[in-house]
Amino acid sequence: MTRQSLVKKKRAPVTSSGNTYNRKRKRIPSGRNFPNLWPWLITLFTLSVFIVMLSVALLYVYRFVTVSEYFAVKNVTISGNVRLGGGEIQALAGLQTGMNSLAVRMGEVETRLLRNPWIAGVSVKRELPDTFHVTIHERIPRYWVRQGDALAYADARGNTICEVGPEKFTSLPLLTVDQGMEPWLDQLADMAGALETARLPLDVNNAAWVRLSRSSGVELYLENADMLLSIGVEDWNANLNRLGKVMDDLGRRGELKTVREVRVAGPSVWVKAETNFSVGS
Repeated sequence: MTRQSLVKKKRAPVTSSGNTYNRKRKRIPSGRNFPNLWPWLITLFTLSVFIVMLSVALLYVYRFVTVSEYFAVKNVTISGNVRLGGGEIQALAGLQTGMNSLAVRMGEVETRLLRNPWIAGVSVKRELPDTFHVTIHERIPRYWVRQGDALAYADARGNTICEVGPEKFTSLPLLTVDQGMEPWLDQLADMAGALETARLPLDVNNAAWVRLSRSSGVELYLENADMLLSIGVEDWNANLNRLGKVMDDLGRRGELKTVREVRVAGPSVWVKAETNFSVGS
């Protein structure tokens, strides 16, 4: 056998061209190809190391600034307070000189202040490196109200603030509300404001008590004048106008000191003095 006979002859590829067919040999993969994961693993490892180093650096910076004397609180300004003292508010807020200003949580400071019944609203601002500004909006007491067996301060709409105590005692009119008159509490502040500006010849701010009455509307007892005023809540402004005219007329005639009760309801005004009489519309 010759050497040439041992050499295998390659088959010519078969292709189609006219009447001649040539055949190409189909490649069969010898094995499965796997992606190269090393670049991904190296990138992931590098990123993890970077995150750890960054976290450690941030932790170091945080610890440094939270103990630095540069950020120690030196000034706390208080504004808007009337009844509460500045030192009392600062103690309630938990803001102490020397503490780190960056360690103070603003939300917690506001929450502590709002727990006080006299504080209706609060704003806390931090001014780096060492100052806090606290602005207070206090509730203003206008009345006393009964709360069980005790008395409590109430605001202009009759909302209870806190019990009356010996500290910072304030004398105010006692407010009572008949059953069914509770919806008028929302308008009590507006009605009281209109009454104060009605230019009556008497000081209505010195009322001993105020009552929301189902039969008479708003009743005020003026202790200094020993006089009861009753004003219907329906058509309030017109009733105030009639009351003002009658009171002026009584003052001109010198009869105001003898009057013990004035009642205004609708178009008529009733005046009770040593001799009862009524005044028409």
